[in-house]
Amino acid sequence: MKRMRWMTVLAMAVVTLGLAACNEEETGLGLELQDPATMFEGVTDTAYGSAITVFDDSLLTSGQRYTLVGCYEDAQYGHSEAIYYTQIGIEGDNGVQFDANCVIDSVVLSLALADLYPAVGTKAYRDLHFEVYQLAEAPLTDTAYYADDELPITNRCFFDGVVRLVESDSMVLRLPLNDNFVQLIDNKNYDTESAFVEAVKGLRIRLLNDGTPQMVTLNLAASATGLAVHYTYNADTSSLQRIYNFELNQSVAHFTRYENLYVGPLSVFNTNPSDSLDGAQYLYLCPMGGTNVRVNFDDFVRQFHQQHPYAVIHYAELLIPVADIAPGERPDQLAAFKCYQDGAVASIPDMVDAYTNGGFDGAYDAERGLYRIRVTQHLQKMLLSGMDLGTLLVLNGRRSSVLHTVINGCDATATGGNPIRIAFVYSE
Repeated sequence: MKRMRWMTVLAMAVVTLGLAACNEEETGLGLELQDPATMFEGVTDTAYGSAITVFDDSLLTSGQRYTLVGCYEDAQYGHSEAIYYTQIGIEGDNGVQFDANCVIDSVVLSLALADLYPAVGTKAYRDLHFEVYQLAEAPLTDTAYYADDELPITNRCFFDGVVRLVESDSMVLRLPLNDNFVQLIDNKNYDTESAFVEAVKGLRIRLLNDGTPQMVTLNLAASATGLAVHYTYNADTSSLQRIYNFELNQSVAHFTRYENLYVGPLSVFNTNPSDSLDGAQYLYLCPMGGTNVRVNFDDFVRQFHQQHPYAVIHYAELLIPVADIAPGERPDQLAAFKCYQDGAVASIPDMVDAYTNGGFDGAYDAERGLYRIRVTQHLQKMLLSGMDLGTLLVLNGRRSSVLHTVINGCDATATGGNPIRIAFVYSE
């Protein structure tokens, strides 16, 4: 244990006061460059624990703003596919009607893309093979759907073809639906949205693997995502060109199914999802209903609580070093959840607190080669209770990005002296 030099803190305060005297307005300039741990006087210590990789068996995929569609392959992890299921909503509460005066010219399904995997390379275009089928059952608005859920389809195919995405495009794909969809709305009167949903059910959208696995991230909140019916309305003396826009956004019932076939150490989860991987050396974080990491500091917490029952935690951060075998492209952020005895989890208080220190809530620190999560309140609550039931680490973008990573385990020797740990400052 080391004590921080109070003279350093005092000198910093004097300099800060001197700078403030020269300027009437306070600014945050430079604060993001200072490690919050240096702002506190007290005893520094480090908590070490145990860790395992566990299968993500309860990933909620309904109601998300972003979702993945397509196939992804990685030699180290295996094969994944994302399949999208969605209702089709109507504008307003007055139903929808295409009567005998309406001549439907075309129906276009538009999908706004937020990302593309693999990224666009030297080619100026990308060919994407989409398949759109009618659902036999509509997704329910009052039901939660998870990564392993699915719905049956009919034999009615609305689209099966290749769409070319040009690199200079605005990342919006347009799929012209065929007469199979037109027949569902042509000369039809649906008085309510529920009547329309009962008849049409919804869509299953897949991006097929034609030899080159590809996956896209859909932006369901984008105004470009939707279903447009272009039609001609024949009035008594004229013909009018009109467009009716169905809703296909995050407000309608939707979810995504993920199918994973792992290789290497992760292949144990193909047949036994309830199993776990020892985390002495490596821990694996995979998206799309893949894997999470569970860390536990119970032994340290119990011993520390006994020795320092009145300790006050001034600052604590969970340090999560990236392993030497991890892919070069890093996920943007990790998130942490507190585990409860009944198996439930909830966000640690530090990650939902209004006050945050920029860069310390799960972001990757490239200079130090690790992720950092501020866990001051989380650690304090553990010490007050005198025990730790575990902390679950997940990829924050596990529903919207294919990026995965490997982090160092809990054994100092196996990780070259750089294990996952909590560094903190306290006083009594």
